[in-house]
Amino acid sequence: MNVKERKMRMVYVCADYLSTIVGVIAFTFVRYFFVDDIRERYAELFAFFGTPGLKLTFALFPLFMLLLYYLSGYYVNVTYKSRVTEFLSTVISVAIGAFSFFMVVLLNDVLPKRTLNYEILLIFALCLFVPVYLTRLIVTTIQISSKHGGDAERIIVVTDVPSRNNRLCEIEKILSRSRKKIVSIIELPTVGNEDFSEGNLSENHLREKLEKHNATAFVVVVSGGNSELMLKAIGCLYFLDCPIYVSPDDYMILVSKVPYDNLMSEPLVDISKSLLSDSVVSLKRASDIVVAFFGLVVAAPVIAILAVVIKLKSPGPIFYSQERIGYHRKPFQIHKLRTMKIDAEADGPMLSTDDDPRVTSIGRIMRKYRLDELPNLWNVLKGDMSLVGPRPEREHFLSQLRRRAPHCALLHQVRPGLTSLGMVKFGYASTLDDMLERLKYDILYIQNISVTLDLKVLFYTIRTIFKGEGK
Repeated sequence: MNVKERKMRMVYVCADYLSTIVGVIAFTFVRYFFVDDIRERYAELFAFFGTPGLKLTFALFPLFMLLLYYLSGYYVNVTYKSRVTEFLSTVISVAIGAFSFFMVVLLNDVLPKRTLNYEILLIFALCLFVPVYLTRLIVTTIQISSKHGGDAERIIVVTDVPSRNNRLCEIEKILSRSRKKIVSIIELPTVGNEDFSEGNLSENHLREKLEKHNATAFVVVVSGGNSELMLKAIGCLYFLDCPIYVSPDDYMILVSKVPYDNLMSEPLVDISKSLLSDSVVSLKRASDIVVAFFGLVVAAPVIAILAVVIKLKSPGPIFYSQERIGYHRKPFQIHKLRTMKIDAEADGPMLSTDDDPRVTSIGRIMRKYRLDELPNLWNVLKGDMSLVGPRPEREHFLSQLRRRAPHCALLHQVRPGLTSLGMVKFGYASTLDDMLERLKYDILYIQNISVTLDLKVLFYTIRTIFKGEGK
């Protein structure tokens, strides 16, 4: 996420927090004059505002609503918002928040008629919805106006077709209809070029292009439905953390599913995003944080005992850190309990094998029950990884994998996982061929990603751990 998106997210969070407080204040006024028992108990309005219950409400309820707004996915995509989606998201979040508050707090009010309970609930929902939605609408409108009020959004096209090709001209017309302008064209190298991360598609060159033209997104256009060429190009663009658009026809080649987030927008699909809805993305991340936190608390004694055993059984450090490639091809340090001898890769990167002589005696036991991966929970907590997702690999092996299977670029749409469908169905990879075989399951996961599938993968992972079937 870039700096602009972080700032915009903070604007929405602050706006929601303040507007929620305004809604609670408005409802408190209405409630005081609506409920006779409250006026009889508190002669003055300010005395009612000073009650411990209301103080607690003002302290906790806005935070509770922010949690609901987060879980609804409202803060996931802050720069490209649909007003229809924004309205529906606000209605659902406010309805859940108002009903929860009513059941916990307002039900204590003794009202003479049952219908008054429904009326007070409806009033609270309206008092909450109006300021929250109006504030969101204002912020979104200002953002859209600032984006469209001046020059059109600036787009860089990555393509192998001639500049005056009919398809490229059609893409230009599609972009212009939604106030997007092509500011630069980057020519793709030939398919025979094994390394696409050099020349026009090197990180430095791409970042220079973005800064020079003040561009915010890429459109990839290839001739003849060449999926291999497109996937190689996409793999080079992921780490820039910008939208990467392709036509629906090309997207069908890649994943066989075409999601349309906004029916009024241009017929292009952002390949940098997964198929998960914003609400599921938030729920997935929230569950990652909760499970990783409590998992670390429970695992801390086990890690401490294993650390002592590792130190006694094998010379060298207790923990082992290694660079892996994660979400949008960004590198991160993965942390594990050391299971191999300290000079295990003196001759260069190597994949582990069955009965690997480099593995220590205690390491073999830890691998069998996957205890060496307990520190990975810290990576999950930090946001480097998720509980379920494609297993992260090193760039050394990924570069080889990309030459034989360019579609592995699609794995970077989501955070890598502590466990994966590939690990459950195939297991550890000892060779590049094994990695290619496991890749089929990871791509299948990307195409069918859901909360239900994550739960199934976690269930079978736990079963594998208890049966000691790790390697």
